[in-house]
Amino acid sequence: MTTRRATLAAGLLLLLCAGCGGGGGTPAALSTAPAAAPDTARQPDTARVGRCTAASLQASVGTTLGDDQKDTTIVWRNTSDRACTMTGFGGVDLRGSGPAYSLPRSSEEPTTVTVKPGGTAHTVITWLPGTDWTPADVVVTAPDETTSTTLRWEQGPVLRQDGATRPGTFIHPVAPGSV
Repeated sequence: MTTRRATLAAGLLLLLCAGCGGGGGTPAALSTAPAAAPDTARQPDTARVGRCTAASLQASVGTTLGDDQKDTTIVWRNTSDRACTMTGFGGVDLRGSGPAYSLPRSSEEPTTVTVKPGGTAHTVITWLPGTDWTPADVVVTAPDETTSTTLRWEQGPVLRQDGATRPGTFIHPVAPGSV
């Protein structure tokens, strides 16, 4: 214990004296100059990235692929100058004649997606083509948001499965990039 105190005292004395020589300036231990920036290449980024909001996202309809069961991509572009995160499922309603068709969620486990400024994330709508109902619009809402965006639905007729226990039409959680 005595050796430890002596080492500590000697270290403090050395530190205080280091700034006392030559220039008559403030000792280094008492300096008010800003510390050097940390090496972020070796340290994890501790800056908090906020949640993507409707104000920072632009939605658009992307590609549609498939024959018997189709996948249509909804692309979310970050229009802000800061990265943001999206987690989970957005809302998707198909609207046309009659009541809106609110699509159920898939059983997939969502992950958090970081969207850089100008970058994209996407949500896939898996749907079954039909013959008797063609939506006019798709109303999309980003995860954890309440403000929706209405987009034109030009993908064709959809088989409505409002009461199905295992529907072939559903939405997937948000994923990185665009397809």
